[in-house]
Amino acid sequence: MNATAQHQNIALKVMIIDDDEFQIEFVSELLSELGISQIISASGGKSGLDIFDKTQKKPDLLICDIQMPDIDGFEFMRALGERNYQGGVVLMSGQGAKVLYTASLVAQLSRQNFLGTIEKPMQKSALEKVISQLLNS
Repeated sequence: MNATAQHQNIALKVMIIDDDEFQIEFVSELLSELGISQIISASGGKSGLDIFDKTQKKPDLLICDIQMPDIDGFEFMRALGERNYQGGVVLMSGQGAKVLYTASLVAQLSRQNFLGTIEKPMQKSALEKVISQLLNS
């Protein structure tokens, strides 16, 4: 993304699912800096599915934590598959490379538009890469 693209409003709707409010705020801030203003969030997987089901225009991108107490990222992905969700999916985790690798294998098997995994704390550059991947697909 070039410098001018960063200041444009990118017409993507993004949903963040995490049981940690700080992470939600942090990722929302990064998305805003990248020009994305349509951001919805859910505290945990169960709440995430409820909000997802009630949202008329489904998000273009879902950023989901892997480890959550009620419904984890894997169960969330399976539920999205059952709903035939067509948008992009990114899984994030603070649990290290091994968990992220396993997550990417599971995600690829779930027939989603899986864009990758991002380690916490999320880097703006990693998020930017995923967004341009989504925009160019």
